[in-house]
Amino acid sequence: MMQILAHTPAWVFGLLLGLMVLGLQQTRNRQVKLWLAYLLPLGMVILSLVGVTSNFGAQLLTISLWMAGLCSVALVGYQLLPVKNLRYLADANRFYIPGSWVPLVVILAIFFTKYVVAVLYALGNPITTHAAFMPVLCIVYGGFSGYFVARALCLVQASRSSGELLSVG
Repeated sequence: MMQILAHTPAWVFGLLLGLMVLGLQQTRNRQVKLWLAYLLPLGMVILSLVGVTSNFGAQLLTISLWMAGLCSVALVGYQLLPVKNLRYLADANRFYIPGSWVPLVVILAIFFTKYVVAVLYALGNPITTHAAFMPVLCIVYGGFSGYFVARALCLVQASRSSGELLSVG
């Protein structure tokens, strides 16, 4: 394990630290500018998609599996687990976003999944050639993205509600 960490580029630890800070910010109640509120979901979707394309290429199958995971989790998450007490403050063009530990967990799950996969490839682990490895990983990466898309959909709903408190779910 120490040898794996020793061969990990320094920028990876910097990225981890940055993602942890970003995730910890999500644990506090906060007011966020409209454009900035959409930045985290967009960034996490991009990070997830990069995970798929860097490991398996930008092929129709890999992107389709990723999209299937994304859409499934986004729809289920938006319908069954909406962000509660989210408000759009139209006069300030900001969102009031209640704190949650879930974004930190999902951010770290994306990071560590990508890290573990990179280590598996670097070590030549035979699991990387297993027939189920690619499809499962593409769907998992898509599912992680789906969580953030569901949160973004809650933002859209809140902004359309003109500042009314969301009490769905």
